[in-house]
Amino acid sequence: MIVLHVFRKELLDALRDRRSWAVALVIAFLSGPVVFSVMSRLISDDEARVAERKVMVVAPEQSPTLVNFLLRSGAQVEQAPAEYEAALRAGTLLNAVIVPPIDFESRLALGEVPGVEMVFDDSYTRAIPMIETTRRLLSGFNHELGVLRVFARGVSPQVLEAIEVQNRNLAPAQANGARLLFVIPWVALTIAVFGAYSVAIDTTAGERERGSLEPLLMTPVATRALAAGKWAVVVVYSMAIVALTLMGFLLSMRFISSETFAAQMRLQWREILIFCWVLVPFTAMTSAVNMLAATFGRNFKEAQTYVTYIALAVQSTAVAPVVMSTRDALWQLLVPALAQTAVMMKALRGEPLSPSDMFLPAVTCTAITLLCLGMQARLLRRETIIFGK
Repeated sequence: MIVLHVFRKELLDALRDRRSWAVALVIAFLSGPVVFSVMSRLISDDEARVAERKVMVVAPEQSPTLVNFLLRSGAQVEQAPAEYEAALRAGTLLNAVIVPPIDFESRLALGEVPGVEMVFDDSYTRAIPMIETTRRLLSGFNHELGVLRVFARGVSPQVLEAIEVQNRNLAPAQANGARLLFVIPWVALTIAVFGAYSVAIDTTAGERERGSLEPLLMTPVATRALAAGKWAVVVVYSMAIVALTLMGFLLSMRFISSETFAAQMRLQWREILIFCWVLVPFTAMTSAVNMLAATFGRNFKEAQTYVTYIALAVQSTAVAPVVMSTRDALWQLLVPALAQTAVMMKALRGEPLSPSDMFLPAVTCTAITLLCLGMQARLLRRETIIFGK
């Protein structure tokens, strides 16, 4: 009952700042639709560019054989701009530029192998699909000309093919979509840390700065009850923001404009429920960790610095699976943030979840939460927390 009274008091204090609540909840709900709408628009634009099969050629009139092949392949051949290198570096031109030599046709007629330069800048991610389209077209031209030359000499074109490659992709059908949906676990974990950090700071360093922490500790209430009541408010605030964020992502799935993007996505109620299962203990843990770190702050600004470092650590850990060669290792389930990311990505890939996937991250987060709350209660009994300068 004492914890409930503390929770009610802290919740009413937090609710007085209605503007902060409203802004945080609205931003959390809109983050999913905004992210997905931007991704969908970019992917749709890239799909349209690839579908055009536009190929830039320098002086196309000097290489009619190549141009003829490109046209027969369904490409649109255009004259490359004079300053194409500057345009490629600036990102205003995303298509690769084919630069045949001046004596291209004459060398082909002699049976020589003229060098054809393909100029591009793949530092722009959106340029890669167009670059690959141009590369495949050049490879097709090279293969066709090679086959014709071999055939003209009375040799079977099959001698050019030493083996027949048969591709078999073991990735699930929704694995490509899971790579695109990595933003959802990352945003969810970030929101779990940043979502209620202001409330965590306000209930600890904020009260200390305002001078209201000392009268509160003078009441006949155990410090464990005070810590638990304050923590419960932070958890409720943070979970509300995380839940709205996930609902925003789920709602935005209905408004994806790219058919390819929509076909690759796998975010339904099953995934949302799994996300909630792994995020609830994680949110409880981050709330306790934020409160403990903020308690060391002598004022709101100093506590904000400590909490920001925690958020950066979570963000860095959450993106680790992108660069790690080992995936779904058991030890990863014992590392907060890394464990939640691994489980959520596994759910997005449509892979079955084991009992260890479902319970190890929760057990770890619960243990850290209890440890932090115990340390929080002990800190509140120290005079230096109230009077320390």
